[in-house]
Amino acid sequence: MWTGARRHGERAGRAAVRRLLAAGLLLAGAAPAAALSTDSGEPIAIEADRAERDDARRVTIYRGNVIIDQGSLRITGDTVTIHFDARGDVTKIVSVGAPAHFRQLPDGDTVHRKAWGKRIEYFNRQDLIVLLGDARYAKGGDEVRAERLAYDALNARFKALADAAADAPAGGAPEEKPERVRIRIERKKDPAQ
Repeated sequence: MWTGARRHGERAGRAAVRRLLAAGLLLAGAAPAAALSTDSGEPIAIEADRAERDDARRVTIYRGNVIIDQGSLRITGDTVTIHFDARGDVTKIVSVGAPAHFRQLPDGDTVHRKAWGKRIEYFNRQDLIVLLGDARYAKGGDEVRAERLAYDALNARFKALADAAADAPAGGAPEEKPERVRIRIERKKDPAQ
């Protein structure tokens, strides 16, 4: 495990920067099929206050005002954790923040899809975005709000729940009446007008 914030001499500092850049390259496979197809060929830019990589657990954790950009893809949060498989391919990106944010431009579209939540889980292979806590997904003027929201972009399907813990086991905090799912669909303008 290494920490990019700690510098143990000039040699160790350069090694940490090389490792940070190598970890950033793991995002190269993060562009899903429904995303802008040129995203995966774009350079990756990562900004954070510190970073650490744990090869045994196959994760890289970025902390402190994290911003990850690759083409049209942008993920932000207070902490972003990138999970990868034994081959080094990204399997999941988890962003936690107040709120965390996800933005990406799909192929053939001029409007970004955007998502916010206290926790965002992005499964790139499935092009699945799971939003937890004050979840919001928007594209153009259309918007869905719920405590828990899952968007399957490959199949263009939503699942919205008013209670983020609806699928959680019993024994949690006393029940409170959850907020309702809220959906807004903008009226499409008639091109003849």
